[in-house]
Amino acid sequence: MMYYQTTTIFPPETMQLRDQLLDASPYLSDTVMVNAAEKEEVLPNSIVTEILAENPQAAKSEKVLNTLDARTNPPNDNQMAQIHANDTVLGNKESLESKLAFYRVEKARNTTELIRLFQQDKAINAKPDSIENTLSNINSPGSKYLQAFCRYNKVDSTGVLNILNDVTSDFDLNSYENNIHTAYDDYFNLLLTLKSANKVVTEVDSAQKSTLSNIVQNASGLVQALARNILIKTGDIIYNEPYILTDTTTTKSARVIGSFGKSGNVKESYIKLYPNPAKDYITIEYNIPLNAEKAVVEIVSITGVQKEAIRLTTGWGEKIIDLRNYKPGTYFVRLYLAGKVIDNRKFVKF
Repeated sequence: MMYYQTTTIFPPETMQLRDQLLDASPYLSDTVMVNAAEKEEVLPNSIVTEILAENPQAAKSEKVLNTLDARTNPPNDNQMAQIHANDTVLGNKESLESKLAFYRVEKARNTTELIRLFQQDKAINAKPDSIENTLSNINSPGSKYLQAFCRYNKVDSTGVLNILNDVTSDFDLNSYENNIHTAYDDYFNLLLTLKSANKVVTEVDSAQKSTLSNIVQNASGLVQALARNILIKTGDIIYNEPYILTDTTTTKSARVIGSFGKSGNVKESYIKLYPNPAKDYITIEYNIPLNAEKAVVEIVSITGVQKEAIRLTTGWGEKIIDLRNYKPGTYFVRLYLAGKVIDNRKFVKF
C-alpha cells in the first residue's frame, strides 16, 4: 500500500482551536461539533477525528455525521472507522444527560402525586392555586397548558390567554408542538366563549363542533382526548379505542463499518505522516497487526534525542503530535513492536 504525503498548510488557529475543543471534551454539544466539522479550512480530518473520539456522543449524531460527509474532503474510511469505534460507548455528556432525564422524570412523577393529594384533600379551599403553584415547578409547554386549566377553573379568562401567550414566547416550538399549541388555543377559546354565554360544553354549535373535529383529526394527547370526549357526549361521533398490534413486517438493519487494514494484502508500511513538512502539528496514522505486543511510537530528533514515546493500545488509529514546542528541523518517527523497529519515517518541522 502506497501512502502519499499531504502538503496542505493549515493556519495557526488550527492547534489553538484543537486545544479549546479538547479542553471542553468530553462535554461538547452536537452544535459545537457541527460547527467544528464545518471549519474544513482550519480543522483537518485527523484533528476532527481526534476530537470526536473524545466525544463519543457527538459521533452518534446524524447532524454531525452529515456535516462530515458534506466536507469537500470528507474523512476516509479508516478515520470513519475510528469515529464509529465508540458507537457503543456511553459518553460522559450522555451519562449526565441520562441522569438529568431521570431526575426530570422523578420530578414530574412527584409533582403529579402532589397534585393528586391536593385534589383529594377536602381541607384545601383554593385547590387551583395550590395545583398551579405546583405545576409552575415544571418548565414545559404541557405544564403551562395544565396551569391554563387552573386559571380557567378560577374563571380567569385573561390569565388563561396570558399563559397561552407565554408558551409561544418562552419556548422554541417545533412544527409538531406548534400544532398542539394551536389545538389548545382553539380549545380554550371555545371554552371561554361558552362560559361567557353561560353555556356548558355540550351546548356547542355547528361551527364549534367543526373546531372540535379539527382538533381530533390534527392534534394528539390530552387536548385531542378532551375534544373527542365532547363530540362523543353530544353524539356526533362513536369512538372505539383502537388496538395497536406489533408490527412484524419490518426488520431492523445496521450499518456495518469496515475495519482498517483487513484486506488480507501485505502492507508496505505501518505508519504514515501528514502534513509533511509540518508546522504546528503532525498526524501519525498507524495500522499494526492486531496481535502485536508492546506497540510504541517514538519521535526522535536528527541528533537522536527522544521527544515523544507513545504506547499504542489499538491496532489502528491516529495520533496528533503537537509540534509548537519543537525546534525547526528533521525528526524521525519509529514504530516498535515487542522492542523491535518495524517502521521508520521522517518529517520536517519548519
